Amino acid sequence: MERVVLIDGSNLVYRAFFALPNSLMTSAGMHTNGIYGFALMFRKIFAGKWPAMGAVTFDIGGSVKREAQYADYKATRESMPSDLAAQLPHVYALIEAHGFPILRVPGVEADDVIGTLTREALAAGHEVHIVTTDKDFAQLVEERVRLVDTLKDLTFDAEMVRKKWGIDPRQMVDYLALIGDTIDNIPGVPGIGEKSAKELLATYGSFDGIYAELDKGDATAIKGRQKKALTEGRASGHMSRDLATIDQFVPLDKKLSDLRIVPPEQSVLNELYKKLEFYSLLSEADRDALATSDAPTDYADLTAGWLAALDASREVAVVPLFEEEQPAITPIIGLAIASAPGVARWVTTTDAAWPEAVAWLEDATKKKTAHDMKELWRGLRRMGVTLRGTTFDTRLASFLVDPTKIIPHRLDQATKEYLQRTVRLPKSVIGAGQKIIKFSQASRDVLRDYACHLADAVVEMTPILERRITAEGYDEQLRTRDLPLSYVLGQMEVDGVLVDRQSLDALGVEFRATLAGLEQDIYRLAGKEFNIGSPKQLAEVLFEDLKLPVIKKTKTGYSTDAEVLEVLAPKHDIARVIVEQRKLAKLINTYTDVLSRSVYEGTGRVHATFQQTTGATGRLISTEPDLQRTPIHTPEGRRIREAFIAPPGKQLVVADWSQIELRILAHVTADPRLVESYTEGLDLHRRTASQVFEVPFEEVTKEQRNVGKTINFATIYGQGASALAQQLAISNKDAKRYIEAYFAYYAGVRAWLDANTQQALADGYVTTLIGRRRTIPELTSNTPMERQAGIRIACNTPIQGSAADLCKAVMLTLPARFAAAGLEARMLLQIHDELVFEAPDGEVAAVRAIVKDTMEHPPELALRVPLVAEVGAGRSWAEAKG
Repeated sequence: MERVVLIDGSNLVYRAFFALPNSLMTSAGMHTNGIYGFALMFRKIFAGKWPAMGAVTFDIGGSVKREAQYADYKATRESMPSDLAAQLPHVYALIEAHGFPILRVPGVEADDVIGTLTREALAAGHEVHIVTTDKDFAQLVEERVRLVDTLKDLTFDAEMVRKKWGIDPRQMVDYLALIGDTIDNIPGVPGIGEKSAKELLATYGSFDGIYAELDKGDATAIKGRQKKALTEGRASGHMSRDLATIDQFVPLDKKLSDLRIVPPEQSVLNELYKKLEFYSLLSEADRDALATSDAPTDYADLTAGWLAALDASREVAVVPLFEEEQPAITPIIGLAIASAPGVARWVTTTDAAWPEAVAWLEDATKKKTAHDMKELWRGLRRMGVTLRGTTFDTRLASFLVDPTKIIPHRLDQATKEYLQRTVRLPKSVIGAGQKIIKFSQASRDVLRDYACHLADAVVEMTPILERRITAEGYDEQLRTRDLPLSYVLGQMEVDGVLVDRQSLDALGVEFRATLAGLEQDIYRLAGKEFNIGSPKQLAEVLFEDLKLPVIKKTKTGYSTDAEVLEVLAPKHDIARVIVEQRKLAKLINTYTDVLSRSVYEGTGRVHATFQQTTGATGRLISTEPDLQRTPIHTPEGRRIREAFIAPPGKQLVVADWSQIELRILAHVTADPRLVESYTEGLDLHRRTASQVFEVPFEEVTKEQRNVGKTINFATIYGQGASALAQQLAISNKDAKRYIEAYFAYYAGVRAWLDANTQQALADGYVTTLIGRRRTIPELTSNTPMERQAGIRIACNTPIQGSAADLCKAVMLTLPARFAAAGLEARMLLQIHDELVFEAPDGEVAAVRAIVKDTMEHPPELALRVPLVAEVGAGRSWAEAKG
């Protein structure tokens, strides 16, 4: 018995194309996302273990047989994107370079080619692996046939098919005959959904068994709407079964014995990879050879006159090296400056050439590029040097062309992706356990070569990313918004916010005492002591000792997550107390302790880092410490905010938009009732509750208004009935009724969500109000759960992303307005929709007025509804919030 691998090429290449951003291209501008994604998946299938036989199949011209049977077969499918069609010849070349046969049979679908080859392979005594994510192929699964999903590393046998789809493989055709297939435009039996189909097949075994039962007439056990649907849809069902059945007897011009696989020559693959600029896929030896084949590098110490002699029209890369790998709080020890690929100079802060370097850094006429300009600007600012003339930032550019990357666009990661090189730390600065020791302990030669290598990478990446930024239409976004914002954020990080550390430590002691009391309550309710932090031990207490109902299971046992505990809380006090214990433990571990450790001794302030290249929606994320999760609406959260204070003679001014995301929703949907609520100053939450509960506006209770508020925000986050039911502690039926009432009243919202979803499914991405794009790979998933997650992202991103854009526009404007008014006030924090400022007592009134005016009338984004900003002031963050 040998293994035969049959690959659904069309399925694989589509998944590859939509899984990677269209911004992936060669230096000549050729799009390669589909080719590269296919290459990664192709390599993953084999991982060096080549099958005996196999083929990659592609559709060419559709199915003559099925189209003759049903003219609308696959009629709703959109044509292949032109960018993907242009990549197909290179995909074919890639397959051939791997030694794999390609089968394209005119008038015969790839499914039927695979089906026929599967039958022949089984008859010859072989096993078959079909590489696809198309559920139609589940009908072929048996003892020696498996489906392989390369994206999820899953191999489906009969048991896996039963777990995923709830039916046996032999029932898949009958299942599709009943429910149809929207992708192939197979009608099925109208009125029979997935749940009904599974129940019918479980009861009667097959499509024929169902209709045999139906033919019993009045004696049939099938009643009501099901009976009516099956009776009226019989012909459609039979036709759909024929359409869904994979033909295993189509004529082929190749026999199975013609499909022998010869392992490829690595040199052939390497040549193709080089042509396509897939350097990361090269063999290690070829990568090393490529890296050493470049011209010798010119790395040296900075000498007098070198900077002055540089071509003023070229962008010069600047990379700082900090004393330790903690640039937020450690000083710069030197800079590497690269004028061209392979040419860089190194200067330390103690060199004679440093003053000349400082003058060049502060000269706005000298064009500079950096990877994370904010980090460079902040480090220099702490030394009294003001960086000017930065025209490009490779980190910001990398984020703009692909904001969905899991990696945070670090320089080593970007260098590997765009230049196919590896950046390695010098061994002399790596201590025991691979921990970084101080760079200042390394020799000058080591530091120079390492830093110059980094600057070399930045100067090489700059033109590559400049081309991509221009091609994607992001040039203005980068140069007029994101890059200038880096200066603003850098200043905020330098300034930091004053924290009463003594008060914070006292609060931590108090919280720990309360936590200890809660833990004793848990032990008492459990009847024994155990490790509360152990999911296994906690599950044993809840579900075995106390016999509480099991809410859900995981691969490792009973789930004890927050969702489960919230459901169990009304049933037993122990669940409620554990919820409180977890919240308090999180406050201690995440806020009081971390905040206290984050106070910089030299300033008494917390200097958080504001990340521009982390939030896929465009939101700013604070790290070191993470201030985004500071509780807002709890007493403990208020007490933590009391520790954020203003110095003597100053106050904190805190500004926050009122319902900013709902106002943006009103703008993008143009729903007349939403717009009216905000233009007339009506209480939107009360208005929604009035409709949902069918009570007069004036009679809405506080509890009902809270429900209305939850429903309003559920719209933005794309919550379904199940999630809303859990959040409101109501039945799924009531939650569904609330949602239906909401969309019946705000019909414009429903219309926008539907239109936006269809556009996103067609494009594979969505944009914010200023045109910032987010690609959503989940939209192309064949898994309903993933695709629904993609749809939620598609509906949420234009709202949250536009709110982020609006906030950034305000942040860019306010420092200039303060300066124009002669004010000393400074912006310190941006947390969600809040902005926190520090102002002298005598400036508070003027600052509040400027901030409120700017937030309510932001530049660039004029909404069809008014914006409302609430601005307060006080000696602490908590006091300013009121």
